[in-house]
Amino acid sequence: MKTTTTLAGIAFAMIGLFGCANQAKHKPVQDTLAVNVVNLKSGNDNFTDRIIYDGTLEADKTIELSFQVSGTILSFPARTGDYINKGQLVAAIDETIYRNQYNAELAQVKLAKENYTRINEVFKKGSIAEIKMLEAKSNYEQLNAAATATYQNIAHARLYSPVSGYVGEKKAEAGAVAIPGQSVLQLLDTRILKVIVAVPESEVNQYKVGTTADVKIDALGSQPLSGKVTEVGVLALNGSANYNITITIANSGGKLKPGMLCKVLFKKSTSNKASVADSSKVIVPVQSVQVDEKGNRFVYIISNENKAIRKNVEVGTLYTNGVAIRSGLSGDERIITSGYQKLADQSPVTINK
Repeated sequence: MKTTTTLAGIAFAMIGLFGCANQAKHKPVQDTLAVNVVNLKSGNDNFTDRIIYDGTLEADKTIELSFQVSGTILSFPARTGDYINKGQLVAAIDETIYRNQYNAELAQVKLAKENYTRINEVFKKGSIAEIKMLEAKSNYEQLNAAATATYQNIAHARLYSPVSGYVGEKKAEAGAVAIPGQSVLQLLDTRILKVIVAVPESEVNQYKVGTTADVKIDALGSQPLSGKVTEVGVLALNGSANYNITITIANSGGKLKPGMLCKVLFKKSTSNKASVADSSKVIVPVQSVQVDEKGNRFVYIISNENKAIRKNVEVGTLYTNGVAIRSGLSGDERIITSGYQKLADQSPVTINK
């Protein structure tokens, strides 16, 4: 009897231990997780009333400056980034050969002119045939034309800027040999800048020359610049399904530089059914949308009690700045964008600062 009581006690003790262990196993984890969030009501870019593309600034005109004659470069004071005024001397080559050639031809012109003048006087007196006078005249004119052409070589030994702009790239230095037609300096006309945007083939026909757009440049802050579409590409880029659109903006302050990255925002056309379907909906970062084992898409938001709340959503169009949410969110939530892999519904969280 005593043995039976002891065994029963051990059994109940074991059941109690297993019960405690089972309770501990099913006890919800209350460890607080640190996460990053996006506040959807903080900016208009979270709504799809506008289409957003990534763009790059380019100079309105890129001019490759080169010499028209060959020779050793003696002077090349321009430097990359310098501002060059229209008509300013950029570089000069050694003109000695062309100067000597011109002086020699000038001496021949002087002699041919004297010969023509003498023969012409004799011709006027009727003492010489007209053909002799015409030959002397032709010889003088040919030599004079050759000398004039040689003088142009002297003029072309100096390279002047045809427009005002910035030196984008200096491709030669003093002491190098200039070759006719080979660029020695790249000049950028930045009074007006072009924004180049790659647009998918499904959207390119929405834009026409004259369409207005807002251009946001991070280097200038949040204030957008106004621009207009000036070119719509007709050839796909490198065999892809994208086409270039060019937007022109003014560079009145001179702060814009070629190569700067920007965001281009177009207002959606009400005639575009796809756009209307997504208008006033919410855009969230793509990485924040998850899929469960049943194929349901969901995101985690943060409640006022700093808990993760699971929200099932229906996704729409994919944009540069995220994916459109057709239903499931109102637009004033705080979306969790990192650490969501470890979350469950009602998990306590803290926001990373």
